[in-house]
Formats: sequence, C-alpha cells, structure tokens
Amino acid sequence: MSDQHELAPGVPAPGPFSSLLGFRYLGLADGEALVEADPGPEHCNGGGIVHGGFLSSLLDTTTGWAAHGGLAAGSAAPHVQLSVQYVRAALPGTVLVCRGRVVAAGRRITSSEAEITQDGRVVARALATHAVVSSGRAAVGDDG
Repeated sequence: MSDQHELAPGVPAPGPFSSLLGFRYLGLADGEALVEADPGPEHCNGGGIVHGGFLSSLLDTTTGWAAHGGLAAGSAAPHVQLSVQYVRAALPGTVLVCRGRVVAAGRRITSSEAEITQDGRVVARALATHAVVSSGRAAVGDDG
C-alpha cells in the first residue's frame, strides 16, 4: 500500500510499517477509526502471546487515524505521547479489532483514545496526545 494515497479525504494511507504488520483500515467517520489485525506466530513473544509492541503499534496507528480524521486539509497530528494499558493477553490466530476516537480537539493539541478487543474482550487501551501542525510548518518540531 502506498502512502501516496488517502484513506479518506485528508487522511494519509498507512505507511510501510503498518502494512508490514498487516493492519487493515476499515473505516473512519466522525472522529472514529476502525482497524483490524490478524496476529500470527511471528507477532508473538517467547511466551506464545501477542507481543506488547504489536498491540502498542495497533493502538498508535488507530489513535493517529482517528486524530487525522478531524483535521483541516493540509494539517497533520503526529503523536507526542502514547500511554498504553495492557489488560489481558492477546492470542495469535484470532482477529484483533481496534476502535479509536477523538476525545478532545483543539487548534494545537488533539487527544484520542483506542481500545483493542479480541473475541469481544478488552485486550489493551491507549490514550494519545497529538500536536496539530499545518503544512506551512517546515518540519514537526520547528519553532519557527
């Protein structure tokens, strides 16, 4: 999947990392994003459960898509903070569903949250903060 295309108007397509992990974008509407993933054995830690880094990446991706869904054209909202709570083990071979939504949106800061479920049970949650930047900025983090 190329990052030159949009998932929805003004929302960039997933980059190569999300594609590598097999994340599937299913929808974005009204500040809510829906993403799925099929974890396999290659996504597990030594104990045979889905690695926390895989879950964190899914939460990061979903909160980011939710945040981008409400931005003005030409703006971006890179993460500046992601807090993850792991609730229970996720098992390979069963679909993970991640739902994210915007909690608060301002001119400079947007907050979003996401929750991963597997078979209807919560696996992990996240709260994210995003810095809203316009295309007029030279680079993220540019003071000027």
